[in-house]
Amino acid sequence: MTRTVHLVTGPPCAGKTTHVTQHAQPGDLILDADELGEAEYQRQLRHVAAMTTGTAWVIRCCPGPTARAAFAEQIGATSTVHLKPDREQLLARARRRPNPRRAIQAVRHWHDVEAGRTPARTNTDPEPTPRTRW
Repeated sequence: MTRTVHLVTGPPCAGKTTHVTQHAQPGDLILDADELGEAEYQRQLRHVAAMTTGTAWVIRCCPGPTARAAFAEQIGATSTVHLKPDREQLLARARRRPNPRRAIQAVRHWHDVEAGRTPARTNTDPEPTPRTRW
């Protein structure tokens, strides 16, 4: 059995989860921070980085080509799919979400980071930011 890690990136509302649902096979590991929560997602990322066999699908917004490349390297991705519907389509999808205001802000922020107009939030960085505990 071989090791395959698919990284699926793109802005909020791009259809990343839908893409994975349509392409994953039974038994594939699917990592989605929206479903797992950030702490479990980070734990599972370490598992994926260390796995030697099996198939995993990692869903991540990860704006910016440099951040995507670094994250792909960090998890040992064997393929990357970058979904990027046009901004109007993303905003229309965001308006249909349970919390449309937050989704619209997330879409706009992703585009700002992608264009280099604003720095990425910590949770979109390729590696978690270490925190000092006293």
